[in-house]
Order: sequence, then C-alpha cells, then structure tokens
Amino acid sequence: MAKSVHLTESDNQSYFDKNKAREKTCAVWLKAQTKIVKKWLYLAVGVGVLNAWLVIIQSAVLAYLLQAIIIEKIPLLALMPYFLGLIVLFIVRAICVYSYPVLGFEAGAQVRLNVRQQLFEQFLKLGPAEIKHHQTGTLASVTLEQVDALENYFARYLPQQMLVGIVPISIILVVMPINWVVGLIFLSTGPLVIIFMALVGMGAASASRNQFLAMSRMSGYFLDRLQGLSTLKLFGLAQAELVNIKNRADGFREKTMTVLRIAFLSSAILEFFSAIAVALIAVYVGLGLLGQIHFGPADHITLREALFVLLLAPEFFMPLRQLAINYHDRAAALGASDAILAILEQEPTLHITPSDLLQSKDCPLIEFSHVSKQYGQRAVLTDINLSIAQGEKVALIGESGAGKSTLINLILGFEQPTTGSVLLKGEVVTQTHSAQRIAWVGQNAFIFHGSIKDNIALAEPNASLQRIQEAAQAAGVIEFSEQLAEGLDTLIGERGYGLSGGQVQRIALARAFLKNAEIIILDEPTANLDDANKVKLLAVIAVLFEHQTLIIATHDPVVSSKMSRQVVVAQGCLL
Repeated sequence: MAKSVHLTESDNQSYFDKNKAREKTCAVWLKAQTKIVKKWLYLAVGVGVLNAWLVIIQSAVLAYLLQAIIIEKIPLLALMPYFLGLIVLFIVRAICVYSYPVLGFEAGAQVRLNVRQQLFEQFLKLGPAEIKHHQTGTLASVTLEQVDALENYFARYLPQQMLVGIVPISIILVVMPINWVVGLIFLSTGPLVIIFMALVGMGAASASRNQFLAMSRMSGYFLDRLQGLSTLKLFGLAQAELVNIKNRADGFREKTMTVLRIAFLSSAILEFFSAIAVALIAVYVGLGLLGQIHFGPADHITLREALFVLLLAPEFFMPLRQLAINYHDRAAALGASDAILAILEQEPTLHITPSDLLQSKDCPLIEFSHVSKQYGQRAVLTDINLSIAQGEKVALIGESGAGKSTLINLILGFEQPTTGSVLLKGEVVTQTHSAQRIAWVGQNAFIFHGSIKDNIALAEPNASLQRIQEAAQAAGVIEFSEQLAEGLDTLIGERGYGLSGGQVQRIALARAFLKNAEIIILDEPTANLDDANKVKLLAVIAVLFEHQTLIIATHDPVVSSKMSRQVVVAQGCLL
C-alpha cells in the first residue's frame, strides 16, 4: 500500500524534485480515469479534427477567392458558389466550435462523479473511527474543490493534447507540397514551443499541490473555528482568530498567484515563438511575391499560395497555443490527485485469520476472544474476553478513557482489533455485517438539517408514515413535536439546533427503534441531561428495547443499575 506524504508547503518543491515517482503515480491514476470517458474524449477530438480540416478547406477557398478577385478579375457572380460554400463552412465550424467544449465538459463531469463516488465508498470503507483522524474541512475540500480541479484536465487538456498530435502534422502535410520552406519553418519552431513549455511546467505540479495543500488546510482551519466560535468568543480570542484567518487566506492567495504566473509564463513563451514563426513566413512569402528573394519556391510563388500558407500559419500554432493555456489544468489535476490518492490509498488494518471465519451453531451473539487494540505504541485494550448472549441488557461501565468507546467501535466494525477476534453470531465483524444487525446511538447523536420526520426515517428511508409516527410515539418525540407548528414536519437546524439535548436523544432513539435491529448500542445516552430528563429517557429506553439485546456504555451508576449485567472496563482491561 502506498503511503500518503504530508508536507508543509515549503517542503513541497523539494519533495517533488526528489520523488518523481509520486508524480508519476498521480499521472498513472489520472490516465486510469480516462477509461470511463473514452467515448466523450474521442468524440471531442473527432470534432476538433473535423474543425481543423474545415479550417484548411476554408483557407484554400479564401485564398482562391482573393486570387480570383484581385489578380484574375473574375466577376463576383461567377464566384457565388464559392461564397455559398464559405457560408456552409462557417456554419459547420460554428457547430464544431460549440460541440467541442460541450463534449469535453461531459467527460469532465463523468470523471468528477466517478471520483466522488470512489471517495464516498472509501469513507464508508474506512468508517467513522478512521475518518475522525482527518479534519472535516480538509475532507470536504478534497471532495469538492480538488475533485472539481480534475474536470478541466479531462474537459480541456486531454482533448487538446490529442489534437496537438494530429492537427499540426495535418497542416504540415498539406503545406509541404505547396511550399516546403514554410513547412520547414513549422517543423523547426513547433517542437521549440513544446520543449520550452515543458521546461516552464516542471514546477507547475508542485506549485499546484502547494495551492491545494494551503486550500485544504485553510478549509479545515476555518471550519474548526466556525464550529468553535462560541468558545473563541467566551475566551476573547475572536479578533485574534480573524488575524490568523487573514494570514492563511493571504498565504493561499500567494500560492494561487504562483500557479497563475506559471500559467501566464507558459502562454507568453508560446505566443513569442508562434509570433516569430508567423513573422518569418510573412516576410518570406512577401519578399517572394516582390521578387526580392530567390530561395526555395519563392521565385514562382503566387498570391493564392502565399495567402493559403499565411492563413494556415496561425492555425498551425492554435492547438499548441490552446495547450499552453490549458497546461496549468494538468498541473492542477496532478496536485489535486495527490490529495485524492492520499485518501483512496488509505486502508484499515485487518487482522483476520482462517480460524476467525469458522462458525459455531451455539456461539454467543457477540464474542471477544483475546482482543487487544493499539494505536501506535499506545495500548487501549488488553486481552479482552467477553461474551454477550441474545437478549442481554449490558452496561459497559468505566471512566472516560477506559476503553468503552473502543469496545463499541470494534463491535460496530468501525475498527479492527490489533490481535484477537470480534465475532458477531460466529462471523468476523465487518461494517456491512454490523450495519445489518445493529442500531447505534452515539453520545452526540447527529441530527441533519431537515424535518424531524426525515431524521427519524434516516434509519429506513422507505418506511411508511405510519411506522415513522409509531417510532416517534414510542420514543416520546410526539410529546414535544405536537407543540411545534408543523409537528413532525418541523424543520430543525444542523446538529439539532433549536432542540434540547433530551429531544435530540429521543429523535435518535426513534431512529434506532425504526430500524428494528436485534442489537442496540447506546453510548452515554444520558450525558448532559438533568435528573428529571434522565429518568424519562431511561424509561423510554426500557420500553423501546425490551426485546432486543441492549448495550449501554456509561459511567453513570443510575444507568448501570437499570441493566441486568455490568461489565467494568478499567485502563483497557475487564475487571
């Protein structure tokens, strides 16, 4: 498994200089994403090539018309079919110019959708225990802004890169039989543009990666401060944090300007060489028409030939010019893909032996067998042996930090033991397995922005209104929702803004009840509740989950006294 490298912005340039393999890894991953959008890319390139050949035909027609009108004095009526042909060419070219970016955008949109799906599946695979080690703002930045940065690579850069390999060569093949000197000018100046553009772009990937690092960290920092705004104001640190946010924003601005400088420099270099090449061609054909130069086919050059090669000169450099404009899209995609891969390459550590997969018909509902859990060098659980039978009511008792939450994470499959095994009905616990059999209510149950009804139905989105109302009634949600203007359809803020702690817990219990799982796990359900609300909530829990296996993590003696069995955890061991 490749490991992600976390760098400061100042170390990023030297990292890319010394570790080209990482940049190659990102490039290979980007190339692999093209498989899902080949159709759109090929269509975009086909439209681009068609437009290029129409330009060649258009240039030939224009050169002929000017030769016929100026030199041969042919009447305009006799040339009317050519003018009508030009109109048709303009219309078809307009359709091509419109279709090219539309097809490219479709390719980029498909890639964004696919990569976001990969990230979401990875988040589900890693689970809450692994995700909590990342800043929420950083993960949001990667999923949104950095995935968006991939779009232009597929929508603009890749099709243009393919066109650069086709259009200039086509123009050279057309020009060579007419004027081989102009063809040689194209051949000598075209590669120079690509070489110098590549030299300028060497630091572009690192600069873009610096920009994305700064953006991700700024997003995470800002979200953390936004969530902790009350604490900052209470300690009088709000103004100081404004200064810190400004400094981070300025740092991001500087790195963005660095990326733009590279983009403008690459464009300026191409414009310089293309301008020189066009000037050379113009001077050569001009002096040839005046009879001032006798090199190559200049002695017998006609106005038609001169105009034809002059009209094609800017078109020869147009794909290269556009590639230079889009070159920073490649650098941006490489920088973004590094952050995306850092998440996609992360894997939870699994310790499954063949003996763990054996099933027993008489096995306990939940069984811990010599389970230990470590985070680095820190031991959290040590040699845990525990069995829980169907229908038991168990209290996991222990002070904060004793290991109760880690035990719950192991049962839920959010984490895997360092040694030993955790079995659910004789099978090794996985997130998918536990999600089918377990309903979990955390200490701080998350309430989404939406209606009370929608938050309850989260456990079973297809549940009927009657079942949702029954769950709300059983959990005591109806008691307070009836006092609201819209009842269960009342909109509530994110994290339950506008509701009390006890009301939030009741919505979470209704959600768990609606799932109708055989195992219910509650993590500190009475935390932050007063005695009166605690008694009410415990009564609701006793009624709701009378027939299910119930596990409550708590350090509250009132809660543990309501359970039929107490399991005491102290310093990572069972007492």
